[in-house]
Amino acid sequence: MTSCLSRFNTWMPCHARALRSGGTRRLQEQRAAGWRWNVAVASVSRDDGVPHAFLTLSPGVSQALSSGRVRPETVLLCGEGDFSFARALATSVSLCANPMRITATSFETVEEITSSWGGASNLDDLFQDSFVEVLHGVDATALDETFGKNRKWDKICFMFPHITGKGRISLNRQLLAGFFGAATQALSPGGTVEVALVAGQGGTVADGEAQRDFGNSWQVVTQAAKGNARLVLCQTKTFDASAWETIGYRSRGHWRGLTQERGFKVCKGIVHLFRREGELGEAKCPSPVGFPRDISFWIDSSTFSEGVLIRVIRETAEAGVDTEVVLLEEWQGDEKTSRTYRVTYSSVVLAFSRVRANAHQFALRNAIEAGSVGGASLR
Repeated sequence: MTSCLSRFNTWMPCHARALRSGGTRRLQEQRAAGWRWNVAVASVSRDDGVPHAFLTLSPGVSQALSSGRVRPETVLLCGEGDFSFARALATSVSLCANPMRITATSFETVEEITSSWGGASNLDDLFQDSFVEVLHGVDATALDETFGKNRKWDKICFMFPHITGKGRISLNRQLLAGFFGAATQALSPGGTVEVALVAGQGGTVADGEAQRDFGNSWQVVTQAAKGNARLVLCQTKTFDASAWETIGYRSRGHWRGLTQERGFKVCKGIVHLFRREGELGEAKCPSPVGFPRDISFWIDSSTFSEGVLIRVIRETAEAGVDTEVVLLEEWQGDEKTSRTYRVTYSSVVLAFSRVRANAHQFALRNAIEAGSVGGASLR
């Protein structure tokens, strides 16, 4: 598997492998056999007709993207395990006239990859591919420690990341947040980030029958929006594991550890495609996360207007933020009347986070306190 076991908070020195020119024997055999993917079937389009830049969805999509008029020149793969996905991706795009350049990295050292992950043969193949760079000891949450602040990629991918051990949802959320923060700094303008997760982990509607309660998921949309990452989920699609397996990909890692002869069930995995806020074009988030905030105040029934309140709520929210307002409770005393409203903030175009929702709530409170809503005074 590509990166099912990844440690989060330790960085190890980088070990780089030199590159030699020339194609691998397997790639030559595949070319001779005339391997070609039905790219018409694999193509994915947005509603505005612009192709979505999925790379890891399936070999067919990878080949279509690499052959397209607008294609990524450089790709970074983070958290590789046995490097079987890196080799499968290199195989797919090598069939194109102008293959993209791939940087494949692992957190573990080359010795661990060969002895524990069984990736020696995959590394040997990649070692001979002039379009592939292989690096070890690379922390996906601190890419600048290896590459500095100036190197950029058009596409950055993390395939099935996972902290060692079961039931460590908070640590896996930290892993995703750390990766997104590092990736956005290493992403070229207009570039995209792809993260593949086992169905049920991401916490979006794309998980289908495997969808869990949001609080019991990795909350991938929220992690991508945090801090300086400011990434917005644009699209989700099912990972075509069988197609990748046809050209050598294997799911090997597991949260129990590498000693277990099993891998994560990636057959119904979900690939999540992210873009920077402000670079979405016509795309919109298919699974926006709502942040409910309650506010209570006294009202003067003779002057208070719920319509004015809703207008002020919208005015204090930034452009691109959607609001839903619900009256939760009204309490009538001898001399005063109190109301509690729940305002749910969300966005399909912004990297909307808990911090931004809180800022909107404070802006609303300040507006009420300043008298913008006649007949209302905060409790």
